[in-house]
Amino acid sequence: MDRIIKSEIKEEITGIPSVTLHGIGKSQLDDPHGEEDLDDDLTEEDLEQSTYDDVDTEDSDITLTQAETARSMPLSDAPMRKFPFKLKQNECGNILTVHHTIKEAGHRLRIQIAACCFNELSNKLVVIDKRGNVFIFDFVHKRYWRLGFRLPKAKLIRPSPLHNSDYIVGNKTGGITIIDVDSSIMGARGEVGNATLDELSWSNRLQNPRFSNALMRFGSEAFLVNLHTLAVSHQLDFDESRYTLKFAAFLPNSDQFFIGFSNDSLHVWSSHSLCTLRMAQPIKARNRKLRLLPVEESVPEIVLRGTDDSDLEDDLTFDCQDHDFADGLLLCYCFTPDGNKMCLSTLDGYLLVLCVASFDLEKLYRLADFTLRQMALLAQPKERIVFGITTRNQAVMLDLTNTDHKLIVQRSNAISLTLSRDGKLLSVTSRCGEVNVWSTCRLFNALQVQTRCLNQIKSTFKQPKPLPHCSVGGGVSQELRHLLKPERLKAMLKEYGCYPEKYRFLIWTSLLDLPCNGPQFQALIKLGAPLMVKNQAKKLKIRNDAQRRAVIKIWSCLSQWCKVLAHADFMPLLIYPFVKQLPKNSLVSFEVVATLILNHFQLWFEFHPLPPSNYLAMCDNILQHCDEELCQFYNSQDIAPKDFAWSLLSTAFSEVLEEQHWLSLWDNIVSEPPWFPVFLVVAYNVIHREIVIRLPDKRSVLMYFRDQNPVDISKLLFKARKLMAKCELALHPQRFMEHFRPIPKGVYPKFLKYPSEWIEKQEEQAVSLLKHNQEIDARIRHLELEEVQIKERLENGLKQEEHARRLREMEKLYQDTIHREEERITIQRKMLLTYQMEVRRRKSEVITKLHESEQRRKVLEMEKDIDLLMHSIERERRRHNQQMQLAEDEIRNQEMELLAQRYYSETAGAPLAQKYYDNIQKLCSQRDQLQQKLRDMTMEQLRSPATSSVQCNPQLVDIENSILEIQREFTEIITTETTARGYRSTYS
Repeated sequence: MDRIIKSEIKEEITGIPSVTLHGIGKSQLDDPHGEEDLDDDLTEEDLEQSTYDDVDTEDSDITLTQAETARSMPLSDAPMRKFPFKLKQNECGNILTVHHTIKEAGHRLRIQIAACCFNELSNKLVVIDKRGNVFIFDFVHKRYWRLGFRLPKAKLIRPSPLHNSDYIVGNKTGGITIIDVDSSIMGARGEVGNATLDELSWSNRLQNPRFSNALMRFGSEAFLVNLHTLAVSHQLDFDESRYTLKFAAFLPNSDQFFIGFSNDSLHVWSSHSLCTLRMAQPIKARNRKLRLLPVEESVPEIVLRGTDDSDLEDDLTFDCQDHDFADGLLLCYCFTPDGNKMCLSTLDGYLLVLCVASFDLEKLYRLADFTLRQMALLAQPKERIVFGITTRNQAVMLDLTNTDHKLIVQRSNAISLTLSRDGKLLSVTSRCGEVNVWSTCRLFNALQVQTRCLNQIKSTFKQPKPLPHCSVGGGVSQELRHLLKPERLKAMLKEYGCYPEKYRFLIWTSLLDLPCNGPQFQALIKLGAPLMVKNQAKKLKIRNDAQRRAVIKIWSCLSQWCKVLAHADFMPLLIYPFVKQLPKNSLVSFEVVATLILNHFQLWFEFHPLPPSNYLAMCDNILQHCDEELCQFYNSQDIAPKDFAWSLLSTAFSEVLEEQHWLSLWDNIVSEPPWFPVFLVVAYNVIHREIVIRLPDKRSVLMYFRDQNPVDISKLLFKARKLMAKCELALHPQRFMEHFRPIPKGVYPKFLKYPSEWIEKQEEQAVSLLKHNQEIDARIRHLELEEVQIKERLENGLKQEEHARRLREMEKLYQDTIHREEERITIQRKMLLTYQMEVRRRKSEVITKLHESEQRRKVLEMEKDIDLLMHSIERERRRHNQQMQLAEDEIRNQEMELLAQRYYSETAGAPLAQKYYDNIQKLCSQRDQLQQKLRDMTMEQLRSPATSSVQCNPQLVDIENSILEIQREFTEIITTETTARGYRSTYS
């Protein structure tokens, strides 16, 4: 793996390939390898849609001919040629653009860029295209060159931390290669993974060859690889079906690395022990912070699309089909240059800033209309500038301190970015096959200039008013009001059926003649929300918090303007559709509803809190006049006008119509007289009569007027106008309703068509109830205090009782324990007695066996003694035999001598019996002792019990037999001795 591999390229030149550098000057470098990987090349049609059109020719351009191209190929056996280039001097920040365009078979092909990076000193740019050609751009000497080998299928390149001129290249098949760009040498190579190399990082312990590990992630697998040998030291296996590996990288300036999973959890591991040190859940921390966020505070929001960029809305709208939600919400991450902060981008449009030391959430930003899939933090100023690639392939520059300040660096086709180590250069790789190098200093200056311009524009158009300027009312000039005459507007409405959406509320403002009384509206806001509104606002079921707050605000102002509106339960349903259309203009919403109450809804509160009987009676009379059969059906089902008319009116038709139909309907209502809603209700019933009369019961009819049903809005409006035109004067609502009167400028007139006495009584009752409630609350508090005291006493008593109970339980427990111990001791005593009996039995057996053993030992000793005695007797016998033989010889000698003496002397010697008398007596005494011992042993055996004799070992029997044999032999010896002595006596 460590040997140097040099490649010799000998292929036919098919064209004049080039690397074009856009700027004041451009250079071209040839590529003889134009016949491979054509799937990655862009054709001429693709180039027409790319930025190739900006290529221009100048006098300073250097165009290589075919001969020059052949001579300039940097082969391994030839020195590399370096070519000059110049940088752009414009102020937009783009200092260099690199793309590789070749000509083959008469067509232009652009080879896309696969990977690029800056070196550690930030003075060189290394670019690899998808055919494997490696180009190096030196920004100091303004020279570029191509290496003498290719790295096909390259995906990622990073500068090596071991040597300044070395780079680590990872391909799509999991292979790793180290190259030296200064010497054009291909170094160590190795196959580490089986997929594309996605991430590469290393620890701060690179000087030690044993611990110079790099963390490489190949898809859902990660490896710790030694940078010197490219050998895998550890493989991080993770086998879990619910979530997989998503991120893996070393923390900056640390020997610890973090791993992110698709369940949005982050784990910090030690590279020494490979154990988890800590864990974090950024998404849960974000959700918790959003839940605990006070109402008066809000999350800083970053909006990329301006208010006038409606044409970009489709490009910036989030498309869930481009992302896999099973991979979690975390999209990408980046660290600050000092490594103290970590920035995370989420799929649902949030930017999280975490502390690396503890992984605690420090800051939170909302990305309103875009998401970031790649980003990098700029070191200066104060690590607040973020460069990112959006999911719509836009390169953007964001200011986290001032969220309103942003800059779109590249509007389309951006797929990846790389930031130099010193933060001065930014490279953006485009989908069209080029790399743009930007100066971050110029981009920051452009952002500052844009910010100053926007501030000047805002200060120029800013008008000092107590309320935000109303764009659809109040500020409408008289000239514009002249242009928006009711006759012209009605003609437009008759022609198109509705007003243009962009100018709808401006037209409403003109038709209703809204005064835009800002100070008076502010005064109503300062009065706050009435108690009744506060209590009923808790029951509102509006999901959008901003719309819910706007509805409560408008309802509170209306209630302060007219007291009866605070007691009307249907007011939120009536206000909500208008507030939804004007969420950021509360003044216009308030004045629209107030104008409608003064004119169109003037009879709605006559009998409050009952439904408006007179108003509903007009609807019923007109319906009975034009459709008597439907009225008979309603009477048969006991359906009153409040069921088929009030359900439509109290919600302003918002429940039965979809949004566009509702807007068209109210375009016509504000253009017609105040009694036009009466005919709309009748027309709605008449149009749906065939469906209504076929409903089975009253409940179905009531639900029908609460649900959205298909309706032809033009037919409904035509029917209502026809009924209004043909209505008899006796039934016409204009007899009972006043004509339209707008709200005057500078004042809100009082609305008094409601039972004020009842309201006053209600308020008095409310005040008395409030006082009564306060008294009840005071008594409740007093009772609660007493209850607390009683609870304390009860708690103390219960504690004492519990203490006594526990003491009793403890005493009982101890007694039970003692009883169990006594029983256990008794059982143990019984067991001890049993054991003692068993021991005694075993002891008796052992004693018996010992006795038998002792007897055997004694018998063995006796046998030994007997054997010794037998040996001694045998020796004595032999000695006696010898002595007897000697005596016999001596006797014979003596006999011979006696015979001789008889013949020669008359003297006689002592007799032989007297001479051996003592020895014979000793033998006799020993014989008597032996016989006595034998008798004692025989008597002892006779005295022993029969059982013992029966149980006696056969060896004892043998011993006894041997003793008897010895006794017999001894008797024979004695007999022999007696015979010999008698013989000797006789002979004597």
